[in-house]
Amino acid sequence: MLSLAFTLLQAAAPQDSAAANAAAKATEHVSVPVLEIMTKGGVVMIFLALCMLIAIYFIVERFIYINQRTKMDHNLLSVIKDNLKENRPDAALAYCQHTNTAQGQVMATGLNFLGSNMREIESAMETRANVELSAMEGNLSYLSLIARIAPMLGFVGTIWGVINIFYTIAQTNGLEIGGISEGLYIKMVTSFAGLLVGIISFIGYQLFVRKVDRFAERLQEQSLSFLEVLNKSNH
Repeated sequence: MLSLAFTLLQAAAPQDSAAANAAAKATEHVSVPVLEIMTKGGVVMIFLALCMLIAIYFIVERFIYINQRTKMDHNLLSVIKDNLKENRPDAALAYCQHTNTAQGQVMATGLNFLGSNMREIESAMETRANVELSAMEGNLSYLSLIARIAPMLGFVGTIWGVINIFYTIAQTNGLEIGGISEGLYIKMVTSFAGLLVGIISFIGYQLFVRKVDRFAERLQEQSLSFLEVLNKSNH
């Protein structure tokens, strides 16, 4: 009985080994060579790669610029108020100009118009705020453009892949997967890459627009507080 079981185990061992080897080979085939597959996308992938580089550049550039200009100095109004009480508007102006932020530049504009009526001061500050906000949103249009163009480029690649497939079928009079795989590569890879670049650009654009809008609200509150300080100091 024992000898029979031993014989059965020996017979099953090669089969288990063969199954393990087959599983290992299947696992090896699961790993996807991403770069190699991306190159199958053809010429369209070059334009999508360029769009991706441009999008990354503007995302980094706008992140640095907007973060720098939207910093808020919570002591700024207190410094202005104290200097105006001591009749030192030049010191308050110098402090605002030294603050390299949109908030500081808007307050400095208001101080430059001291002596004018409140309406003129408010108008000057509003104009300066609009200039600062426009500068922040300046390059965001490129991200919006890439977010729209990239999926369309991917769709162009999709159409080209379909054309390639039908051309291959017409030339070979067959439906072998090897003959139409190149067209399928172009179709799927370009669609994926176009959507990926478009999504990244769209998310970056929306996040920056939201950040600028929120800063505009805070800047308006600061401007109103500044006008209140001026109004009280005049009385």
